[in-house]
Amino acid sequence: MDLRPEQETGLRSAQVAGGALLLVLNNTLTAVEDGRNEILRHLGPLDPLVRNRLEVLFEELVSNTIRHGFAKHSAQSIHVQVKRTPGAVELTFEDDGVPFNLLEAQPPEPFTSIETARVGGLGIPLIVKMASALRYERPAPTSCTGFRPSNRTIISIAT
Repeated sequence: MDLRPEQETGLRSAQVAGGALLLVLNNTLTAVEDGRNEILRHLGPLDPLVRNRLEVLFEELVSNTIRHGFAKHSAQSIHVQVKRTPGAVELTFEDDGVPFNLLEAQPPEPFTSIETARVGGLGIPLIVKMASALRYERPAPTSCTGFRPSNRTIISIAT
């Protein structure tokens, strides 16, 4: 039983429809762990390499959206769909944060010494490298649920 106050809970809802897991995550970093647990429960046993990639990609996308795409303490959310496809696990992330196409992000400047190294900035190149397929879309705001995503990122991980 989860005893955290509602505003600290990372998971707003989880349901399965048509074999796909549908998550709505809150604007809090606890969403990383709460969402990860639901995904692993839904998918069942995975090859260790696939599981590692899934966990890294999920953590990077959710935490970066919360840290850089959302207003602090807002009611914004991330909608995640997880489904198995032939030979892959596909994750679709939709959020109503600042529009950001990670495929157009500039790579970080390489560092030549520990003194010039910057903290951060390696998550996007890691996502691009670990995903089997990756695409970004700007969906039209036609949702009948009231949720108006400004970003949609679809990632496939080969199984």
